[in-house]
Amino acid sequence: MIRSLITLFLSLSVGQAVASESGNLRVLDFDVFLNDREVGKHRFELLEQGESVAVSSTMSLDFKLFNIKRVKYKHQANEIWQAGCLVGLQSETERQGKTVAVEAVSDQSGLVIQRPKGLETITGCVRGFSYWNPQWLEGENLLNAETGINSPVEISSDVSEQDNITHIKIALAKVDIDLQYSAAGEWLSLQTELLIGGTLRYKRVL
Repeated sequence: MIRSLITLFLSLSVGQAVASESGNLRVLDFDVFLNDREVGKHRFELLEQGESVAVSSTMSLDFKLFNIKRVKYKHQANEIWQAGCLVGLQSETERQGKTVAVEAVSDQSGLVIQRPKGLETITGCVRGFSYWNPQWLEGENLLNAETGINSPVEISSDVSEQDNITHIKIALAKVDIDLQYSAAGEWLSLQTELLIGGTLRYKRVL
């Protein structure tokens, strides 16, 4: 039931945005590095129409860890945002041959999330890891599109006086995510330490 609802919801929302002449499409492309070695790509496509944003996120990684273990990772997510709140989500992640799917849709009770271990409903304005819009990176919890878990976070920011670059840190239970933005609010980079070892870095190419 949830699958059919989210599919219909996303198709209608994206279709409405595409049909509107006022819709604005933005594409953000990043090269992904493990330490100093390029290991993949991550693309974000954002279709903006007023306070509504339809986001498509596609990531692919393929590398050897310490030249021993081969890691293959693919992630694709579609999100619908309304006035800074996440109201629809459909994602599929393949890691080492195992696939995990997460779906979420808003109804009168809140945002209903279906993940492998069952259903959960979150009330109020649900936030997510909206790296592409730093103004929406706030709150005590952020919903992880890969796992469907509403993770507790602490978020802090600082502006460099030398170059006017904004640095945002998202502190989670086990890792931190460091982000950089230009003076105009454009997302420039991401860095985090992987639990399996090494530093993962995003470098903006488009």
